[in-house]
Amino acid sequence: MRKSMIAILALLLIAALIGCSFDSLEGYKNAVKKTDQIKKGRTEGEFSLVMDFNTEKMTEEQIKELNYVRNMKGSFNVAYDDEMEKGIFRNYLNMGGLGFDLDLFVNGEEMFMKLPVIGKYMRLSEMKEYMIGTPEEDLGFVDRKTQDAINAKWLGLLKKEDIFKGKAIVLTTPDGEVKTTEYTIILNDEQIKDLAMYSMDMLYKDEKLKESYEKYISKNIESLKDTSPEELLSDMKESIKNYTVESFGYTAYVDIDGYIVNEMVEITLEVDNAEPGAVTRVSYELNIKNWDINKGQEFDFPALTDENTVDMDNMEQNMPFKIEALFNKKD
Repeated sequence: MRKSMIAILALLLIAALIGCSFDSLEGYKNAVKKTDQIKKGRTEGEFSLVMDFNTEKMTEEQIKELNYVRNMKGSFNVAYDDEMEKGIFRNYLNMGGLGFDLDLFVNGEEMFMKLPVIGKYMRLSEMKEYMIGTPEEDLGFVDRKTQDAINAKWLGLLKKEDIFKGKAIVLTTPDGEVKTTEYTIILNDEQIKDLAMYSMDMLYKDEKLKESYEKYISKNIESLKDTSPEELLSDMKESIKNYTVESFGYTAYVDIDGYIVNEMVEITLEVDNAEPGAVTRVSYELNIKNWDINKGQEFDFPALTDENTVDMDNMEQNMPFKIEALFNKKD
């Protein structure tokens, strides 16, 4: 339940890399398995996405609009208890200097989020199985068989020389100073692309992904309204051919109890022959920390009323203005 959908679909592959990359190293394999079995605790993280664009033949106004998405950063803080089916996910996203808070609450069968700008809550209970999944299905949007197939492919790509076990390091965490062992993985363009292409092929066949996409994603994202999941995945696959993985690195810290208490990912992509307005370079960083492992959590859920709640169907009517207006404002 702790693994909320905090990333956009374009970062699905990166999220998959974080979750399944490291079983080839026996010591790390045990740490991954043990960490995945955590039932309650706290997780927090920070991420950043920096993109450069080909601004050739673009107007000043068009270039100005790109500035809102050049630099995106955010953070999340999660308290969860899978056994009680409770969790509070506090997320923050900053786009071009504009910040948005988005809080998600899971309380048994009830799931709802606090909407940015208007400060009201929207019920999402019918989407719970897709957004959260279960302990057996880490990514609710994707079938478990698809995940397992991608994991198996990934393990087949790893080589011994890619994995480095470092020295013991004492980390300062919310639990205090913790003794850890450092693990590092560095991969190349060919390895990442091989996995990416295979992942797109597996997702293309995933009926659960198609169902959730058509039921929730395409209906709520205007730019995808007339795009099928097959078309989107095909476009992503074609785009991958134009990317060069300049660098990919992962570092994890495992404590003396065998849990991963900190993990960091950095990936930089270069785009070949980008058209005007298209992305030429992407840099993504993610830093996650785990603490309060298997300790009881306290949850303070807001009380929902007719006055502070809006339905998904009439959310747009309740907004004082469209979010897009923020990005088209004049100085």
